[in-house]
Amino acid sequence: MLRILPGNIEKYSHIRQSNQSIMSRRTSRGSHVSGPNSALTEFLREKGIDAGSIQALSHARVRARNEAARRRSMAADAVAQEAAEAAAQDAEEAVDEDEEVGESSASAARRKKKTSKDEDDDEEMPDMEEEEEEEEQEEEEVVKRKRGRASRATTEINLKVVGKRKRKSTTIKDTESEFEEEEEEEKVITVRATRNRKPTKAQLAKKKAEERRRMDEDDDFDPDNSIDPAYRPVPGQIAFCADCECRFTVTPYSRPSDDGEGLLCHPCGKKGAPVEKAARKKKQATRTNKKSNARAILDGDTSAVKSLQEICINTVAKYIDDVETLEYIGSHNVDKISQIICKNRRLNDDTIRLFFEPAEHVLRFYDCSYTSSNRLREIAAFVPTIRRLHLNWCGLMNDECLDYYGTQLKQLTSIGLYGAFNVTEECYVRFFQNVGSRLTEFAVNGTSRFKVAAMEALVDNCPELEVLRLNTLTYIDDECIRLLTGLPNLKILEITDPGQTITDGPIVDCLNTFGPGLSELTLNGCRDLTDETLHAIHSSCGRLDILNLAELDLITNDGIGKLFTEWSKNYGLKELSLGRCINLQSSGFARVIDHSGRTLEKLSVNSCKDIKQDAWAFLQEFKLPQLEALDISFLRSVDDAVIEGILQVAPQLKVLKVWGCNKVTEACTLKEGTLLVGREADILA
Repeated sequence: MLRILPGNIEKYSHIRQSNQSIMSRRTSRGSHVSGPNSALTEFLREKGIDAGSIQALSHARVRARNEAARRRSMAADAVAQEAAEAAAQDAEEAVDEDEEVGESSASAARRKKKTSKDEDDDEEMPDMEEEEEEEEQEEEEVVKRKRGRASRATTEINLKVVGKRKRKSTTIKDTESEFEEEEEEEKVITVRATRNRKPTKAQLAKKKAEERRRMDEDDDFDPDNSIDPAYRPVPGQIAFCADCECRFTVTPYSRPSDDGEGLLCHPCGKKGAPVEKAARKKKQATRTNKKSNARAILDGDTSAVKSLQEICINTVAKYIDDVETLEYIGSHNVDKISQIICKNRRLNDDTIRLFFEPAEHVLRFYDCSYTSSNRLREIAAFVPTIRRLHLNWCGLMNDECLDYYGTQLKQLTSIGLYGAFNVTEECYVRFFQNVGSRLTEFAVNGTSRFKVAAMEALVDNCPELEVLRLNTLTYIDDECIRLLTGLPNLKILEITDPGQTITDGPIVDCLNTFGPGLSELTLNGCRDLTDETLHAIHSSCGRLDILNLAELDLITNDGIGKLFTEWSKNYGLKELSLGRCINLQSSGFARVIDHSGRTLEKLSVNSCKDIKQDAWAFLQEFKLPQLEALDISFLRSVDDAVIEGILQVAPQLKVLKVWGCNKVTEACTLKEGTLLVGREADILA
């Protein structure tokens, strides 16, 4: 406890006097702020801002607010007078026309008071607050007086929206206050400015996207009944519901009325939501069913109800990762399972082991993209008795794998390598030397390393070769084809899409050598061949059953006609492909039907655009008893009548392709068991 001794009284009195002098200096500055000085106060004082300047600013704001209120009241009086005059004129016209104008109540909009608060947390100014409260009271009294005058001068006003689109006139009693009229004027001005403003590219794109979305989602959407975008209210403005006539704010999701005369508010637009939702679900289900049916047609799935065997095969393929073995189900079923899992890209290093059965003779893998070379090499280790091996998309295979096949597979007679682009030419030479004369079938596809040296090794070491398929090889040219004359036992020759130019000379030499024994000849994509090749086929290939001349642009209609005219050596083809032979005309097509019409099982005249109606009339005079598949895609002369006529002369027809034939409609009558593939009505669901 502090004790004050008598000797220290003079000392403490001196301190008290100094404190009083400091306080007097602070109060002499004219500040009305009491309490300690904060950092903010000191900062404002340094900038020359004090309570006096703040008070002066507040008075200026009050005066400006009063002036604005006076101007608004004058404008409101003028608007009310004009509205009264317009109401009187409308009332006289209404009496003459005997029209009753309904009354509608418009919701009164309250004007929000805008108040500004000076942010000063550390200073209190009671005198400014009192002055602001007095000014607010005076403003409220002015508003009350204006509202009283407006209520006493009750008139009937017909409100009309200024613009291109007119709204129904409505009668309003108990006129709103001047503030509401001012808001309406501002909205009209905003609408005018918005409509006169040219929309930007982004806004136009957004509108188009919105219209497309609504057309996709709304099953009952009719563009003819929708509101013209030029007259459609802009989102954010005020509109009147075409159903209940209440006022609402337009949004991008506001729906048009049924008659297209206006927009609907949210409650009215929501009434039809359940029906629209059900319609969309039905449309989606229909679209899904059509897509499923189109997919099934492309996959060749014609059975509506699957057999128990097919269900079991699909189940095994679905859960192939959990299967332990595929024994005792038969080679045919194993091949089906291989097709399914390869289609789904599920053949890998683990699942391929299920097909390694020691006594198996045939193995076909249709997609080996995810199978390593070491796992493919194990085929020869686990299945040494294999005779026929088909590997598709085996891009991971290397030289070691093929060399192992050549030394370990002692019974191998047929092999097909599709996409083995890592195998070198030297490896092919070693493989042919190891396999020797027991190889009777060889197929290679999609590689640039099979060249002349590999072809020479094939011809020298495999003289008993009967089937040779060369597809999409980069360096196959006339020199390689001429070497094939050393294979007199060939029965099937396939040369598709060669990377180099192949002319008529080597092909004619080959046909003169082994042409009489050929049963299948495929020259698809050999675009430099001419009618000379057709003459060699006519003179040499008497046993030919399958002929593929697709995409041979240089062969003429006369050459095709001569090929099938008096072709006594051949009794009729089973499969014929003349797709994209653009020179084929109706006369050449008639020669084909006249010669092989009774034996044809598959026929393709895809993109032969010069086949006219007279060819189909000629076709209906013949019978095609064996025809099962017909491709007449991209022919402008094909319509519903042509399809029905073909079905009458081809009772066994199962697959009919009509891609790009836009004259074939849903009205076309089909018989049971025939698949119509490519009709636009089935695809565009």
